[in-house]
Amino acid sequence: MNPVEQLDPLLTAQHWREAGRDVAIATVIETWGSAPRPAGSHLVIDGDGNFEGSVSGGCVEGAVISEALEVIGSGQAKMLEFGVADETAWQVGLSCGGHIRVYVERHHLTQAGTLEKLNAARALRKAAVVVTDLATGDADIVLEDDMAASPYSAEIGKALHDGRALTIEAGEGQVFINPYLPPPRIVVIGAVHISQALARMAPVAGYDLVIIDPRTAFATKERFEGVRLIADWPQDVLSSEPLDSYTAVAAVTHDPKIDDFALSEALKAKCFYIGALGSRKTHAKRIERLQDMGHGEDEICRIAAPIGLDIGAASPAEIALATLAQIVQAFRRRHLSGTGSA
Repeated sequence: MNPVEQLDPLLTAQHWREAGRDVAIATVIETWGSAPRPAGSHLVIDGDGNFEGSVSGGCVEGAVISEALEVIGSGQAKMLEFGVADETAWQVGLSCGGHIRVYVERHHLTQAGTLEKLNAARALRKAAVVVTDLATGDADIVLEDDMAASPYSAEIGKALHDGRALTIEAGEGQVFINPYLPPPRIVVIGAVHISQALARMAPVAGYDLVIIDPRTAFATKERFEGVRLIADWPQDVLSSEPLDSYTAVAAVTHDPKIDDFALSEALKAKCFYIGALGSRKTHAKRIERLQDMGHGEDEICRIAAPIGLDIGAASPAEIALATLAQIVQAFRRRHLSGTGSA
């Protein structure tokens, strides 16, 4: 297991199961007040007490691990509550006012094939939710593309849009809906000054970023230290690393030979944001070229051009800031199933 996988509790759980270990998964179901981890957070525990992940940032892990070992032994799920009103709160470190509910189970995600299906969807950057009946422990994985067939389609849609887990009343019990979204990423076409500034800003906002530019004079490690940089043509890169609806594309080379293919692929993939540098006159010519490539007006109008929010940006850093702000806005306002919003 590589270091990245070791930090992913669900991948850890799968590897442990494949190695023949007994595994329990603890999941934050609800939080109130100053609870340090959001609903949907996982802690995985094996039969020897080894663990990965977090449900409270360290406050209640010891108590949850102890309960998880009992769950592994009995096979019976448990619902745990920790809060300031409980004497336990002082023991586990929530005396600041936080309150959390944690569901601990041996089955559900640890059922044969279920965890693997979820991790496979995540590896393919497919959005999915796990719908769990908290009374029975029965769980179902619903991919974003299939949510219309679920009786909880409205609630699934909300969880996927907000990126937040939720608990709903259903029949005589409760159902927990936990979304798993691909991490949003930014693909920048062009290793220019704007890209240098954007590469520094994007990680602060939680976005992975890659820069693609075949011009080796621009795409140098010296100019982009610590940044994933691919000195190749977009058509060669994107054939093996395709775009998707959780990707933002910013085309900033000013060169149609480099930008146009990437913009066309972004439209086909329904990227949640597509932006292109250039004046309105430049963009008018770009529209003609994209139409010649088979794109309709309703598609092309999704391209933000000139790129970035209108904040009066002038310098490369300001344009990068305006672009990142527009990307964040588009992601938070995006529609589901890849219809996107630029």
